[in-house]
Amino acid sequence: MTDTHSSTLFDAGKMHWRAFVLAWIFPVVFLFGGLTADRLGYPALFFFAILPLFFWSFVRASSPWRRREISYWHGMFWSLAVPFTIWAIAVFIHLAFTEG
Repeated sequence: MTDTHSSTLFDAGKMHWRAFVLAWIFPVVFLFGGLTADRLGYPALFFFAILPLFFWSFVRASSPWRRREISYWHGMFWSLAVPFTIWAIAVFIHLAFTEG
């Protein structure tokens, strides 16, 4: 039986970046879209409108793992840890520009 898992973390990211890219973009869209919707007075509408995009981005990002093309930990890194890190950086950048 052949091993279909990518050998390294970076190989998994390089081979399947198209599956992960929506999950990487989603935190920025959620943060700045939410801030804009709050200023316009429609935060609940924005939240419920973007909720399907959240689920779709995670389903796409987890598809290489579900098809057993990458290992569990590689999938969790690229589909959970990287988007969380992108979100944290976006929050810090937003706070840096609004506070100072």
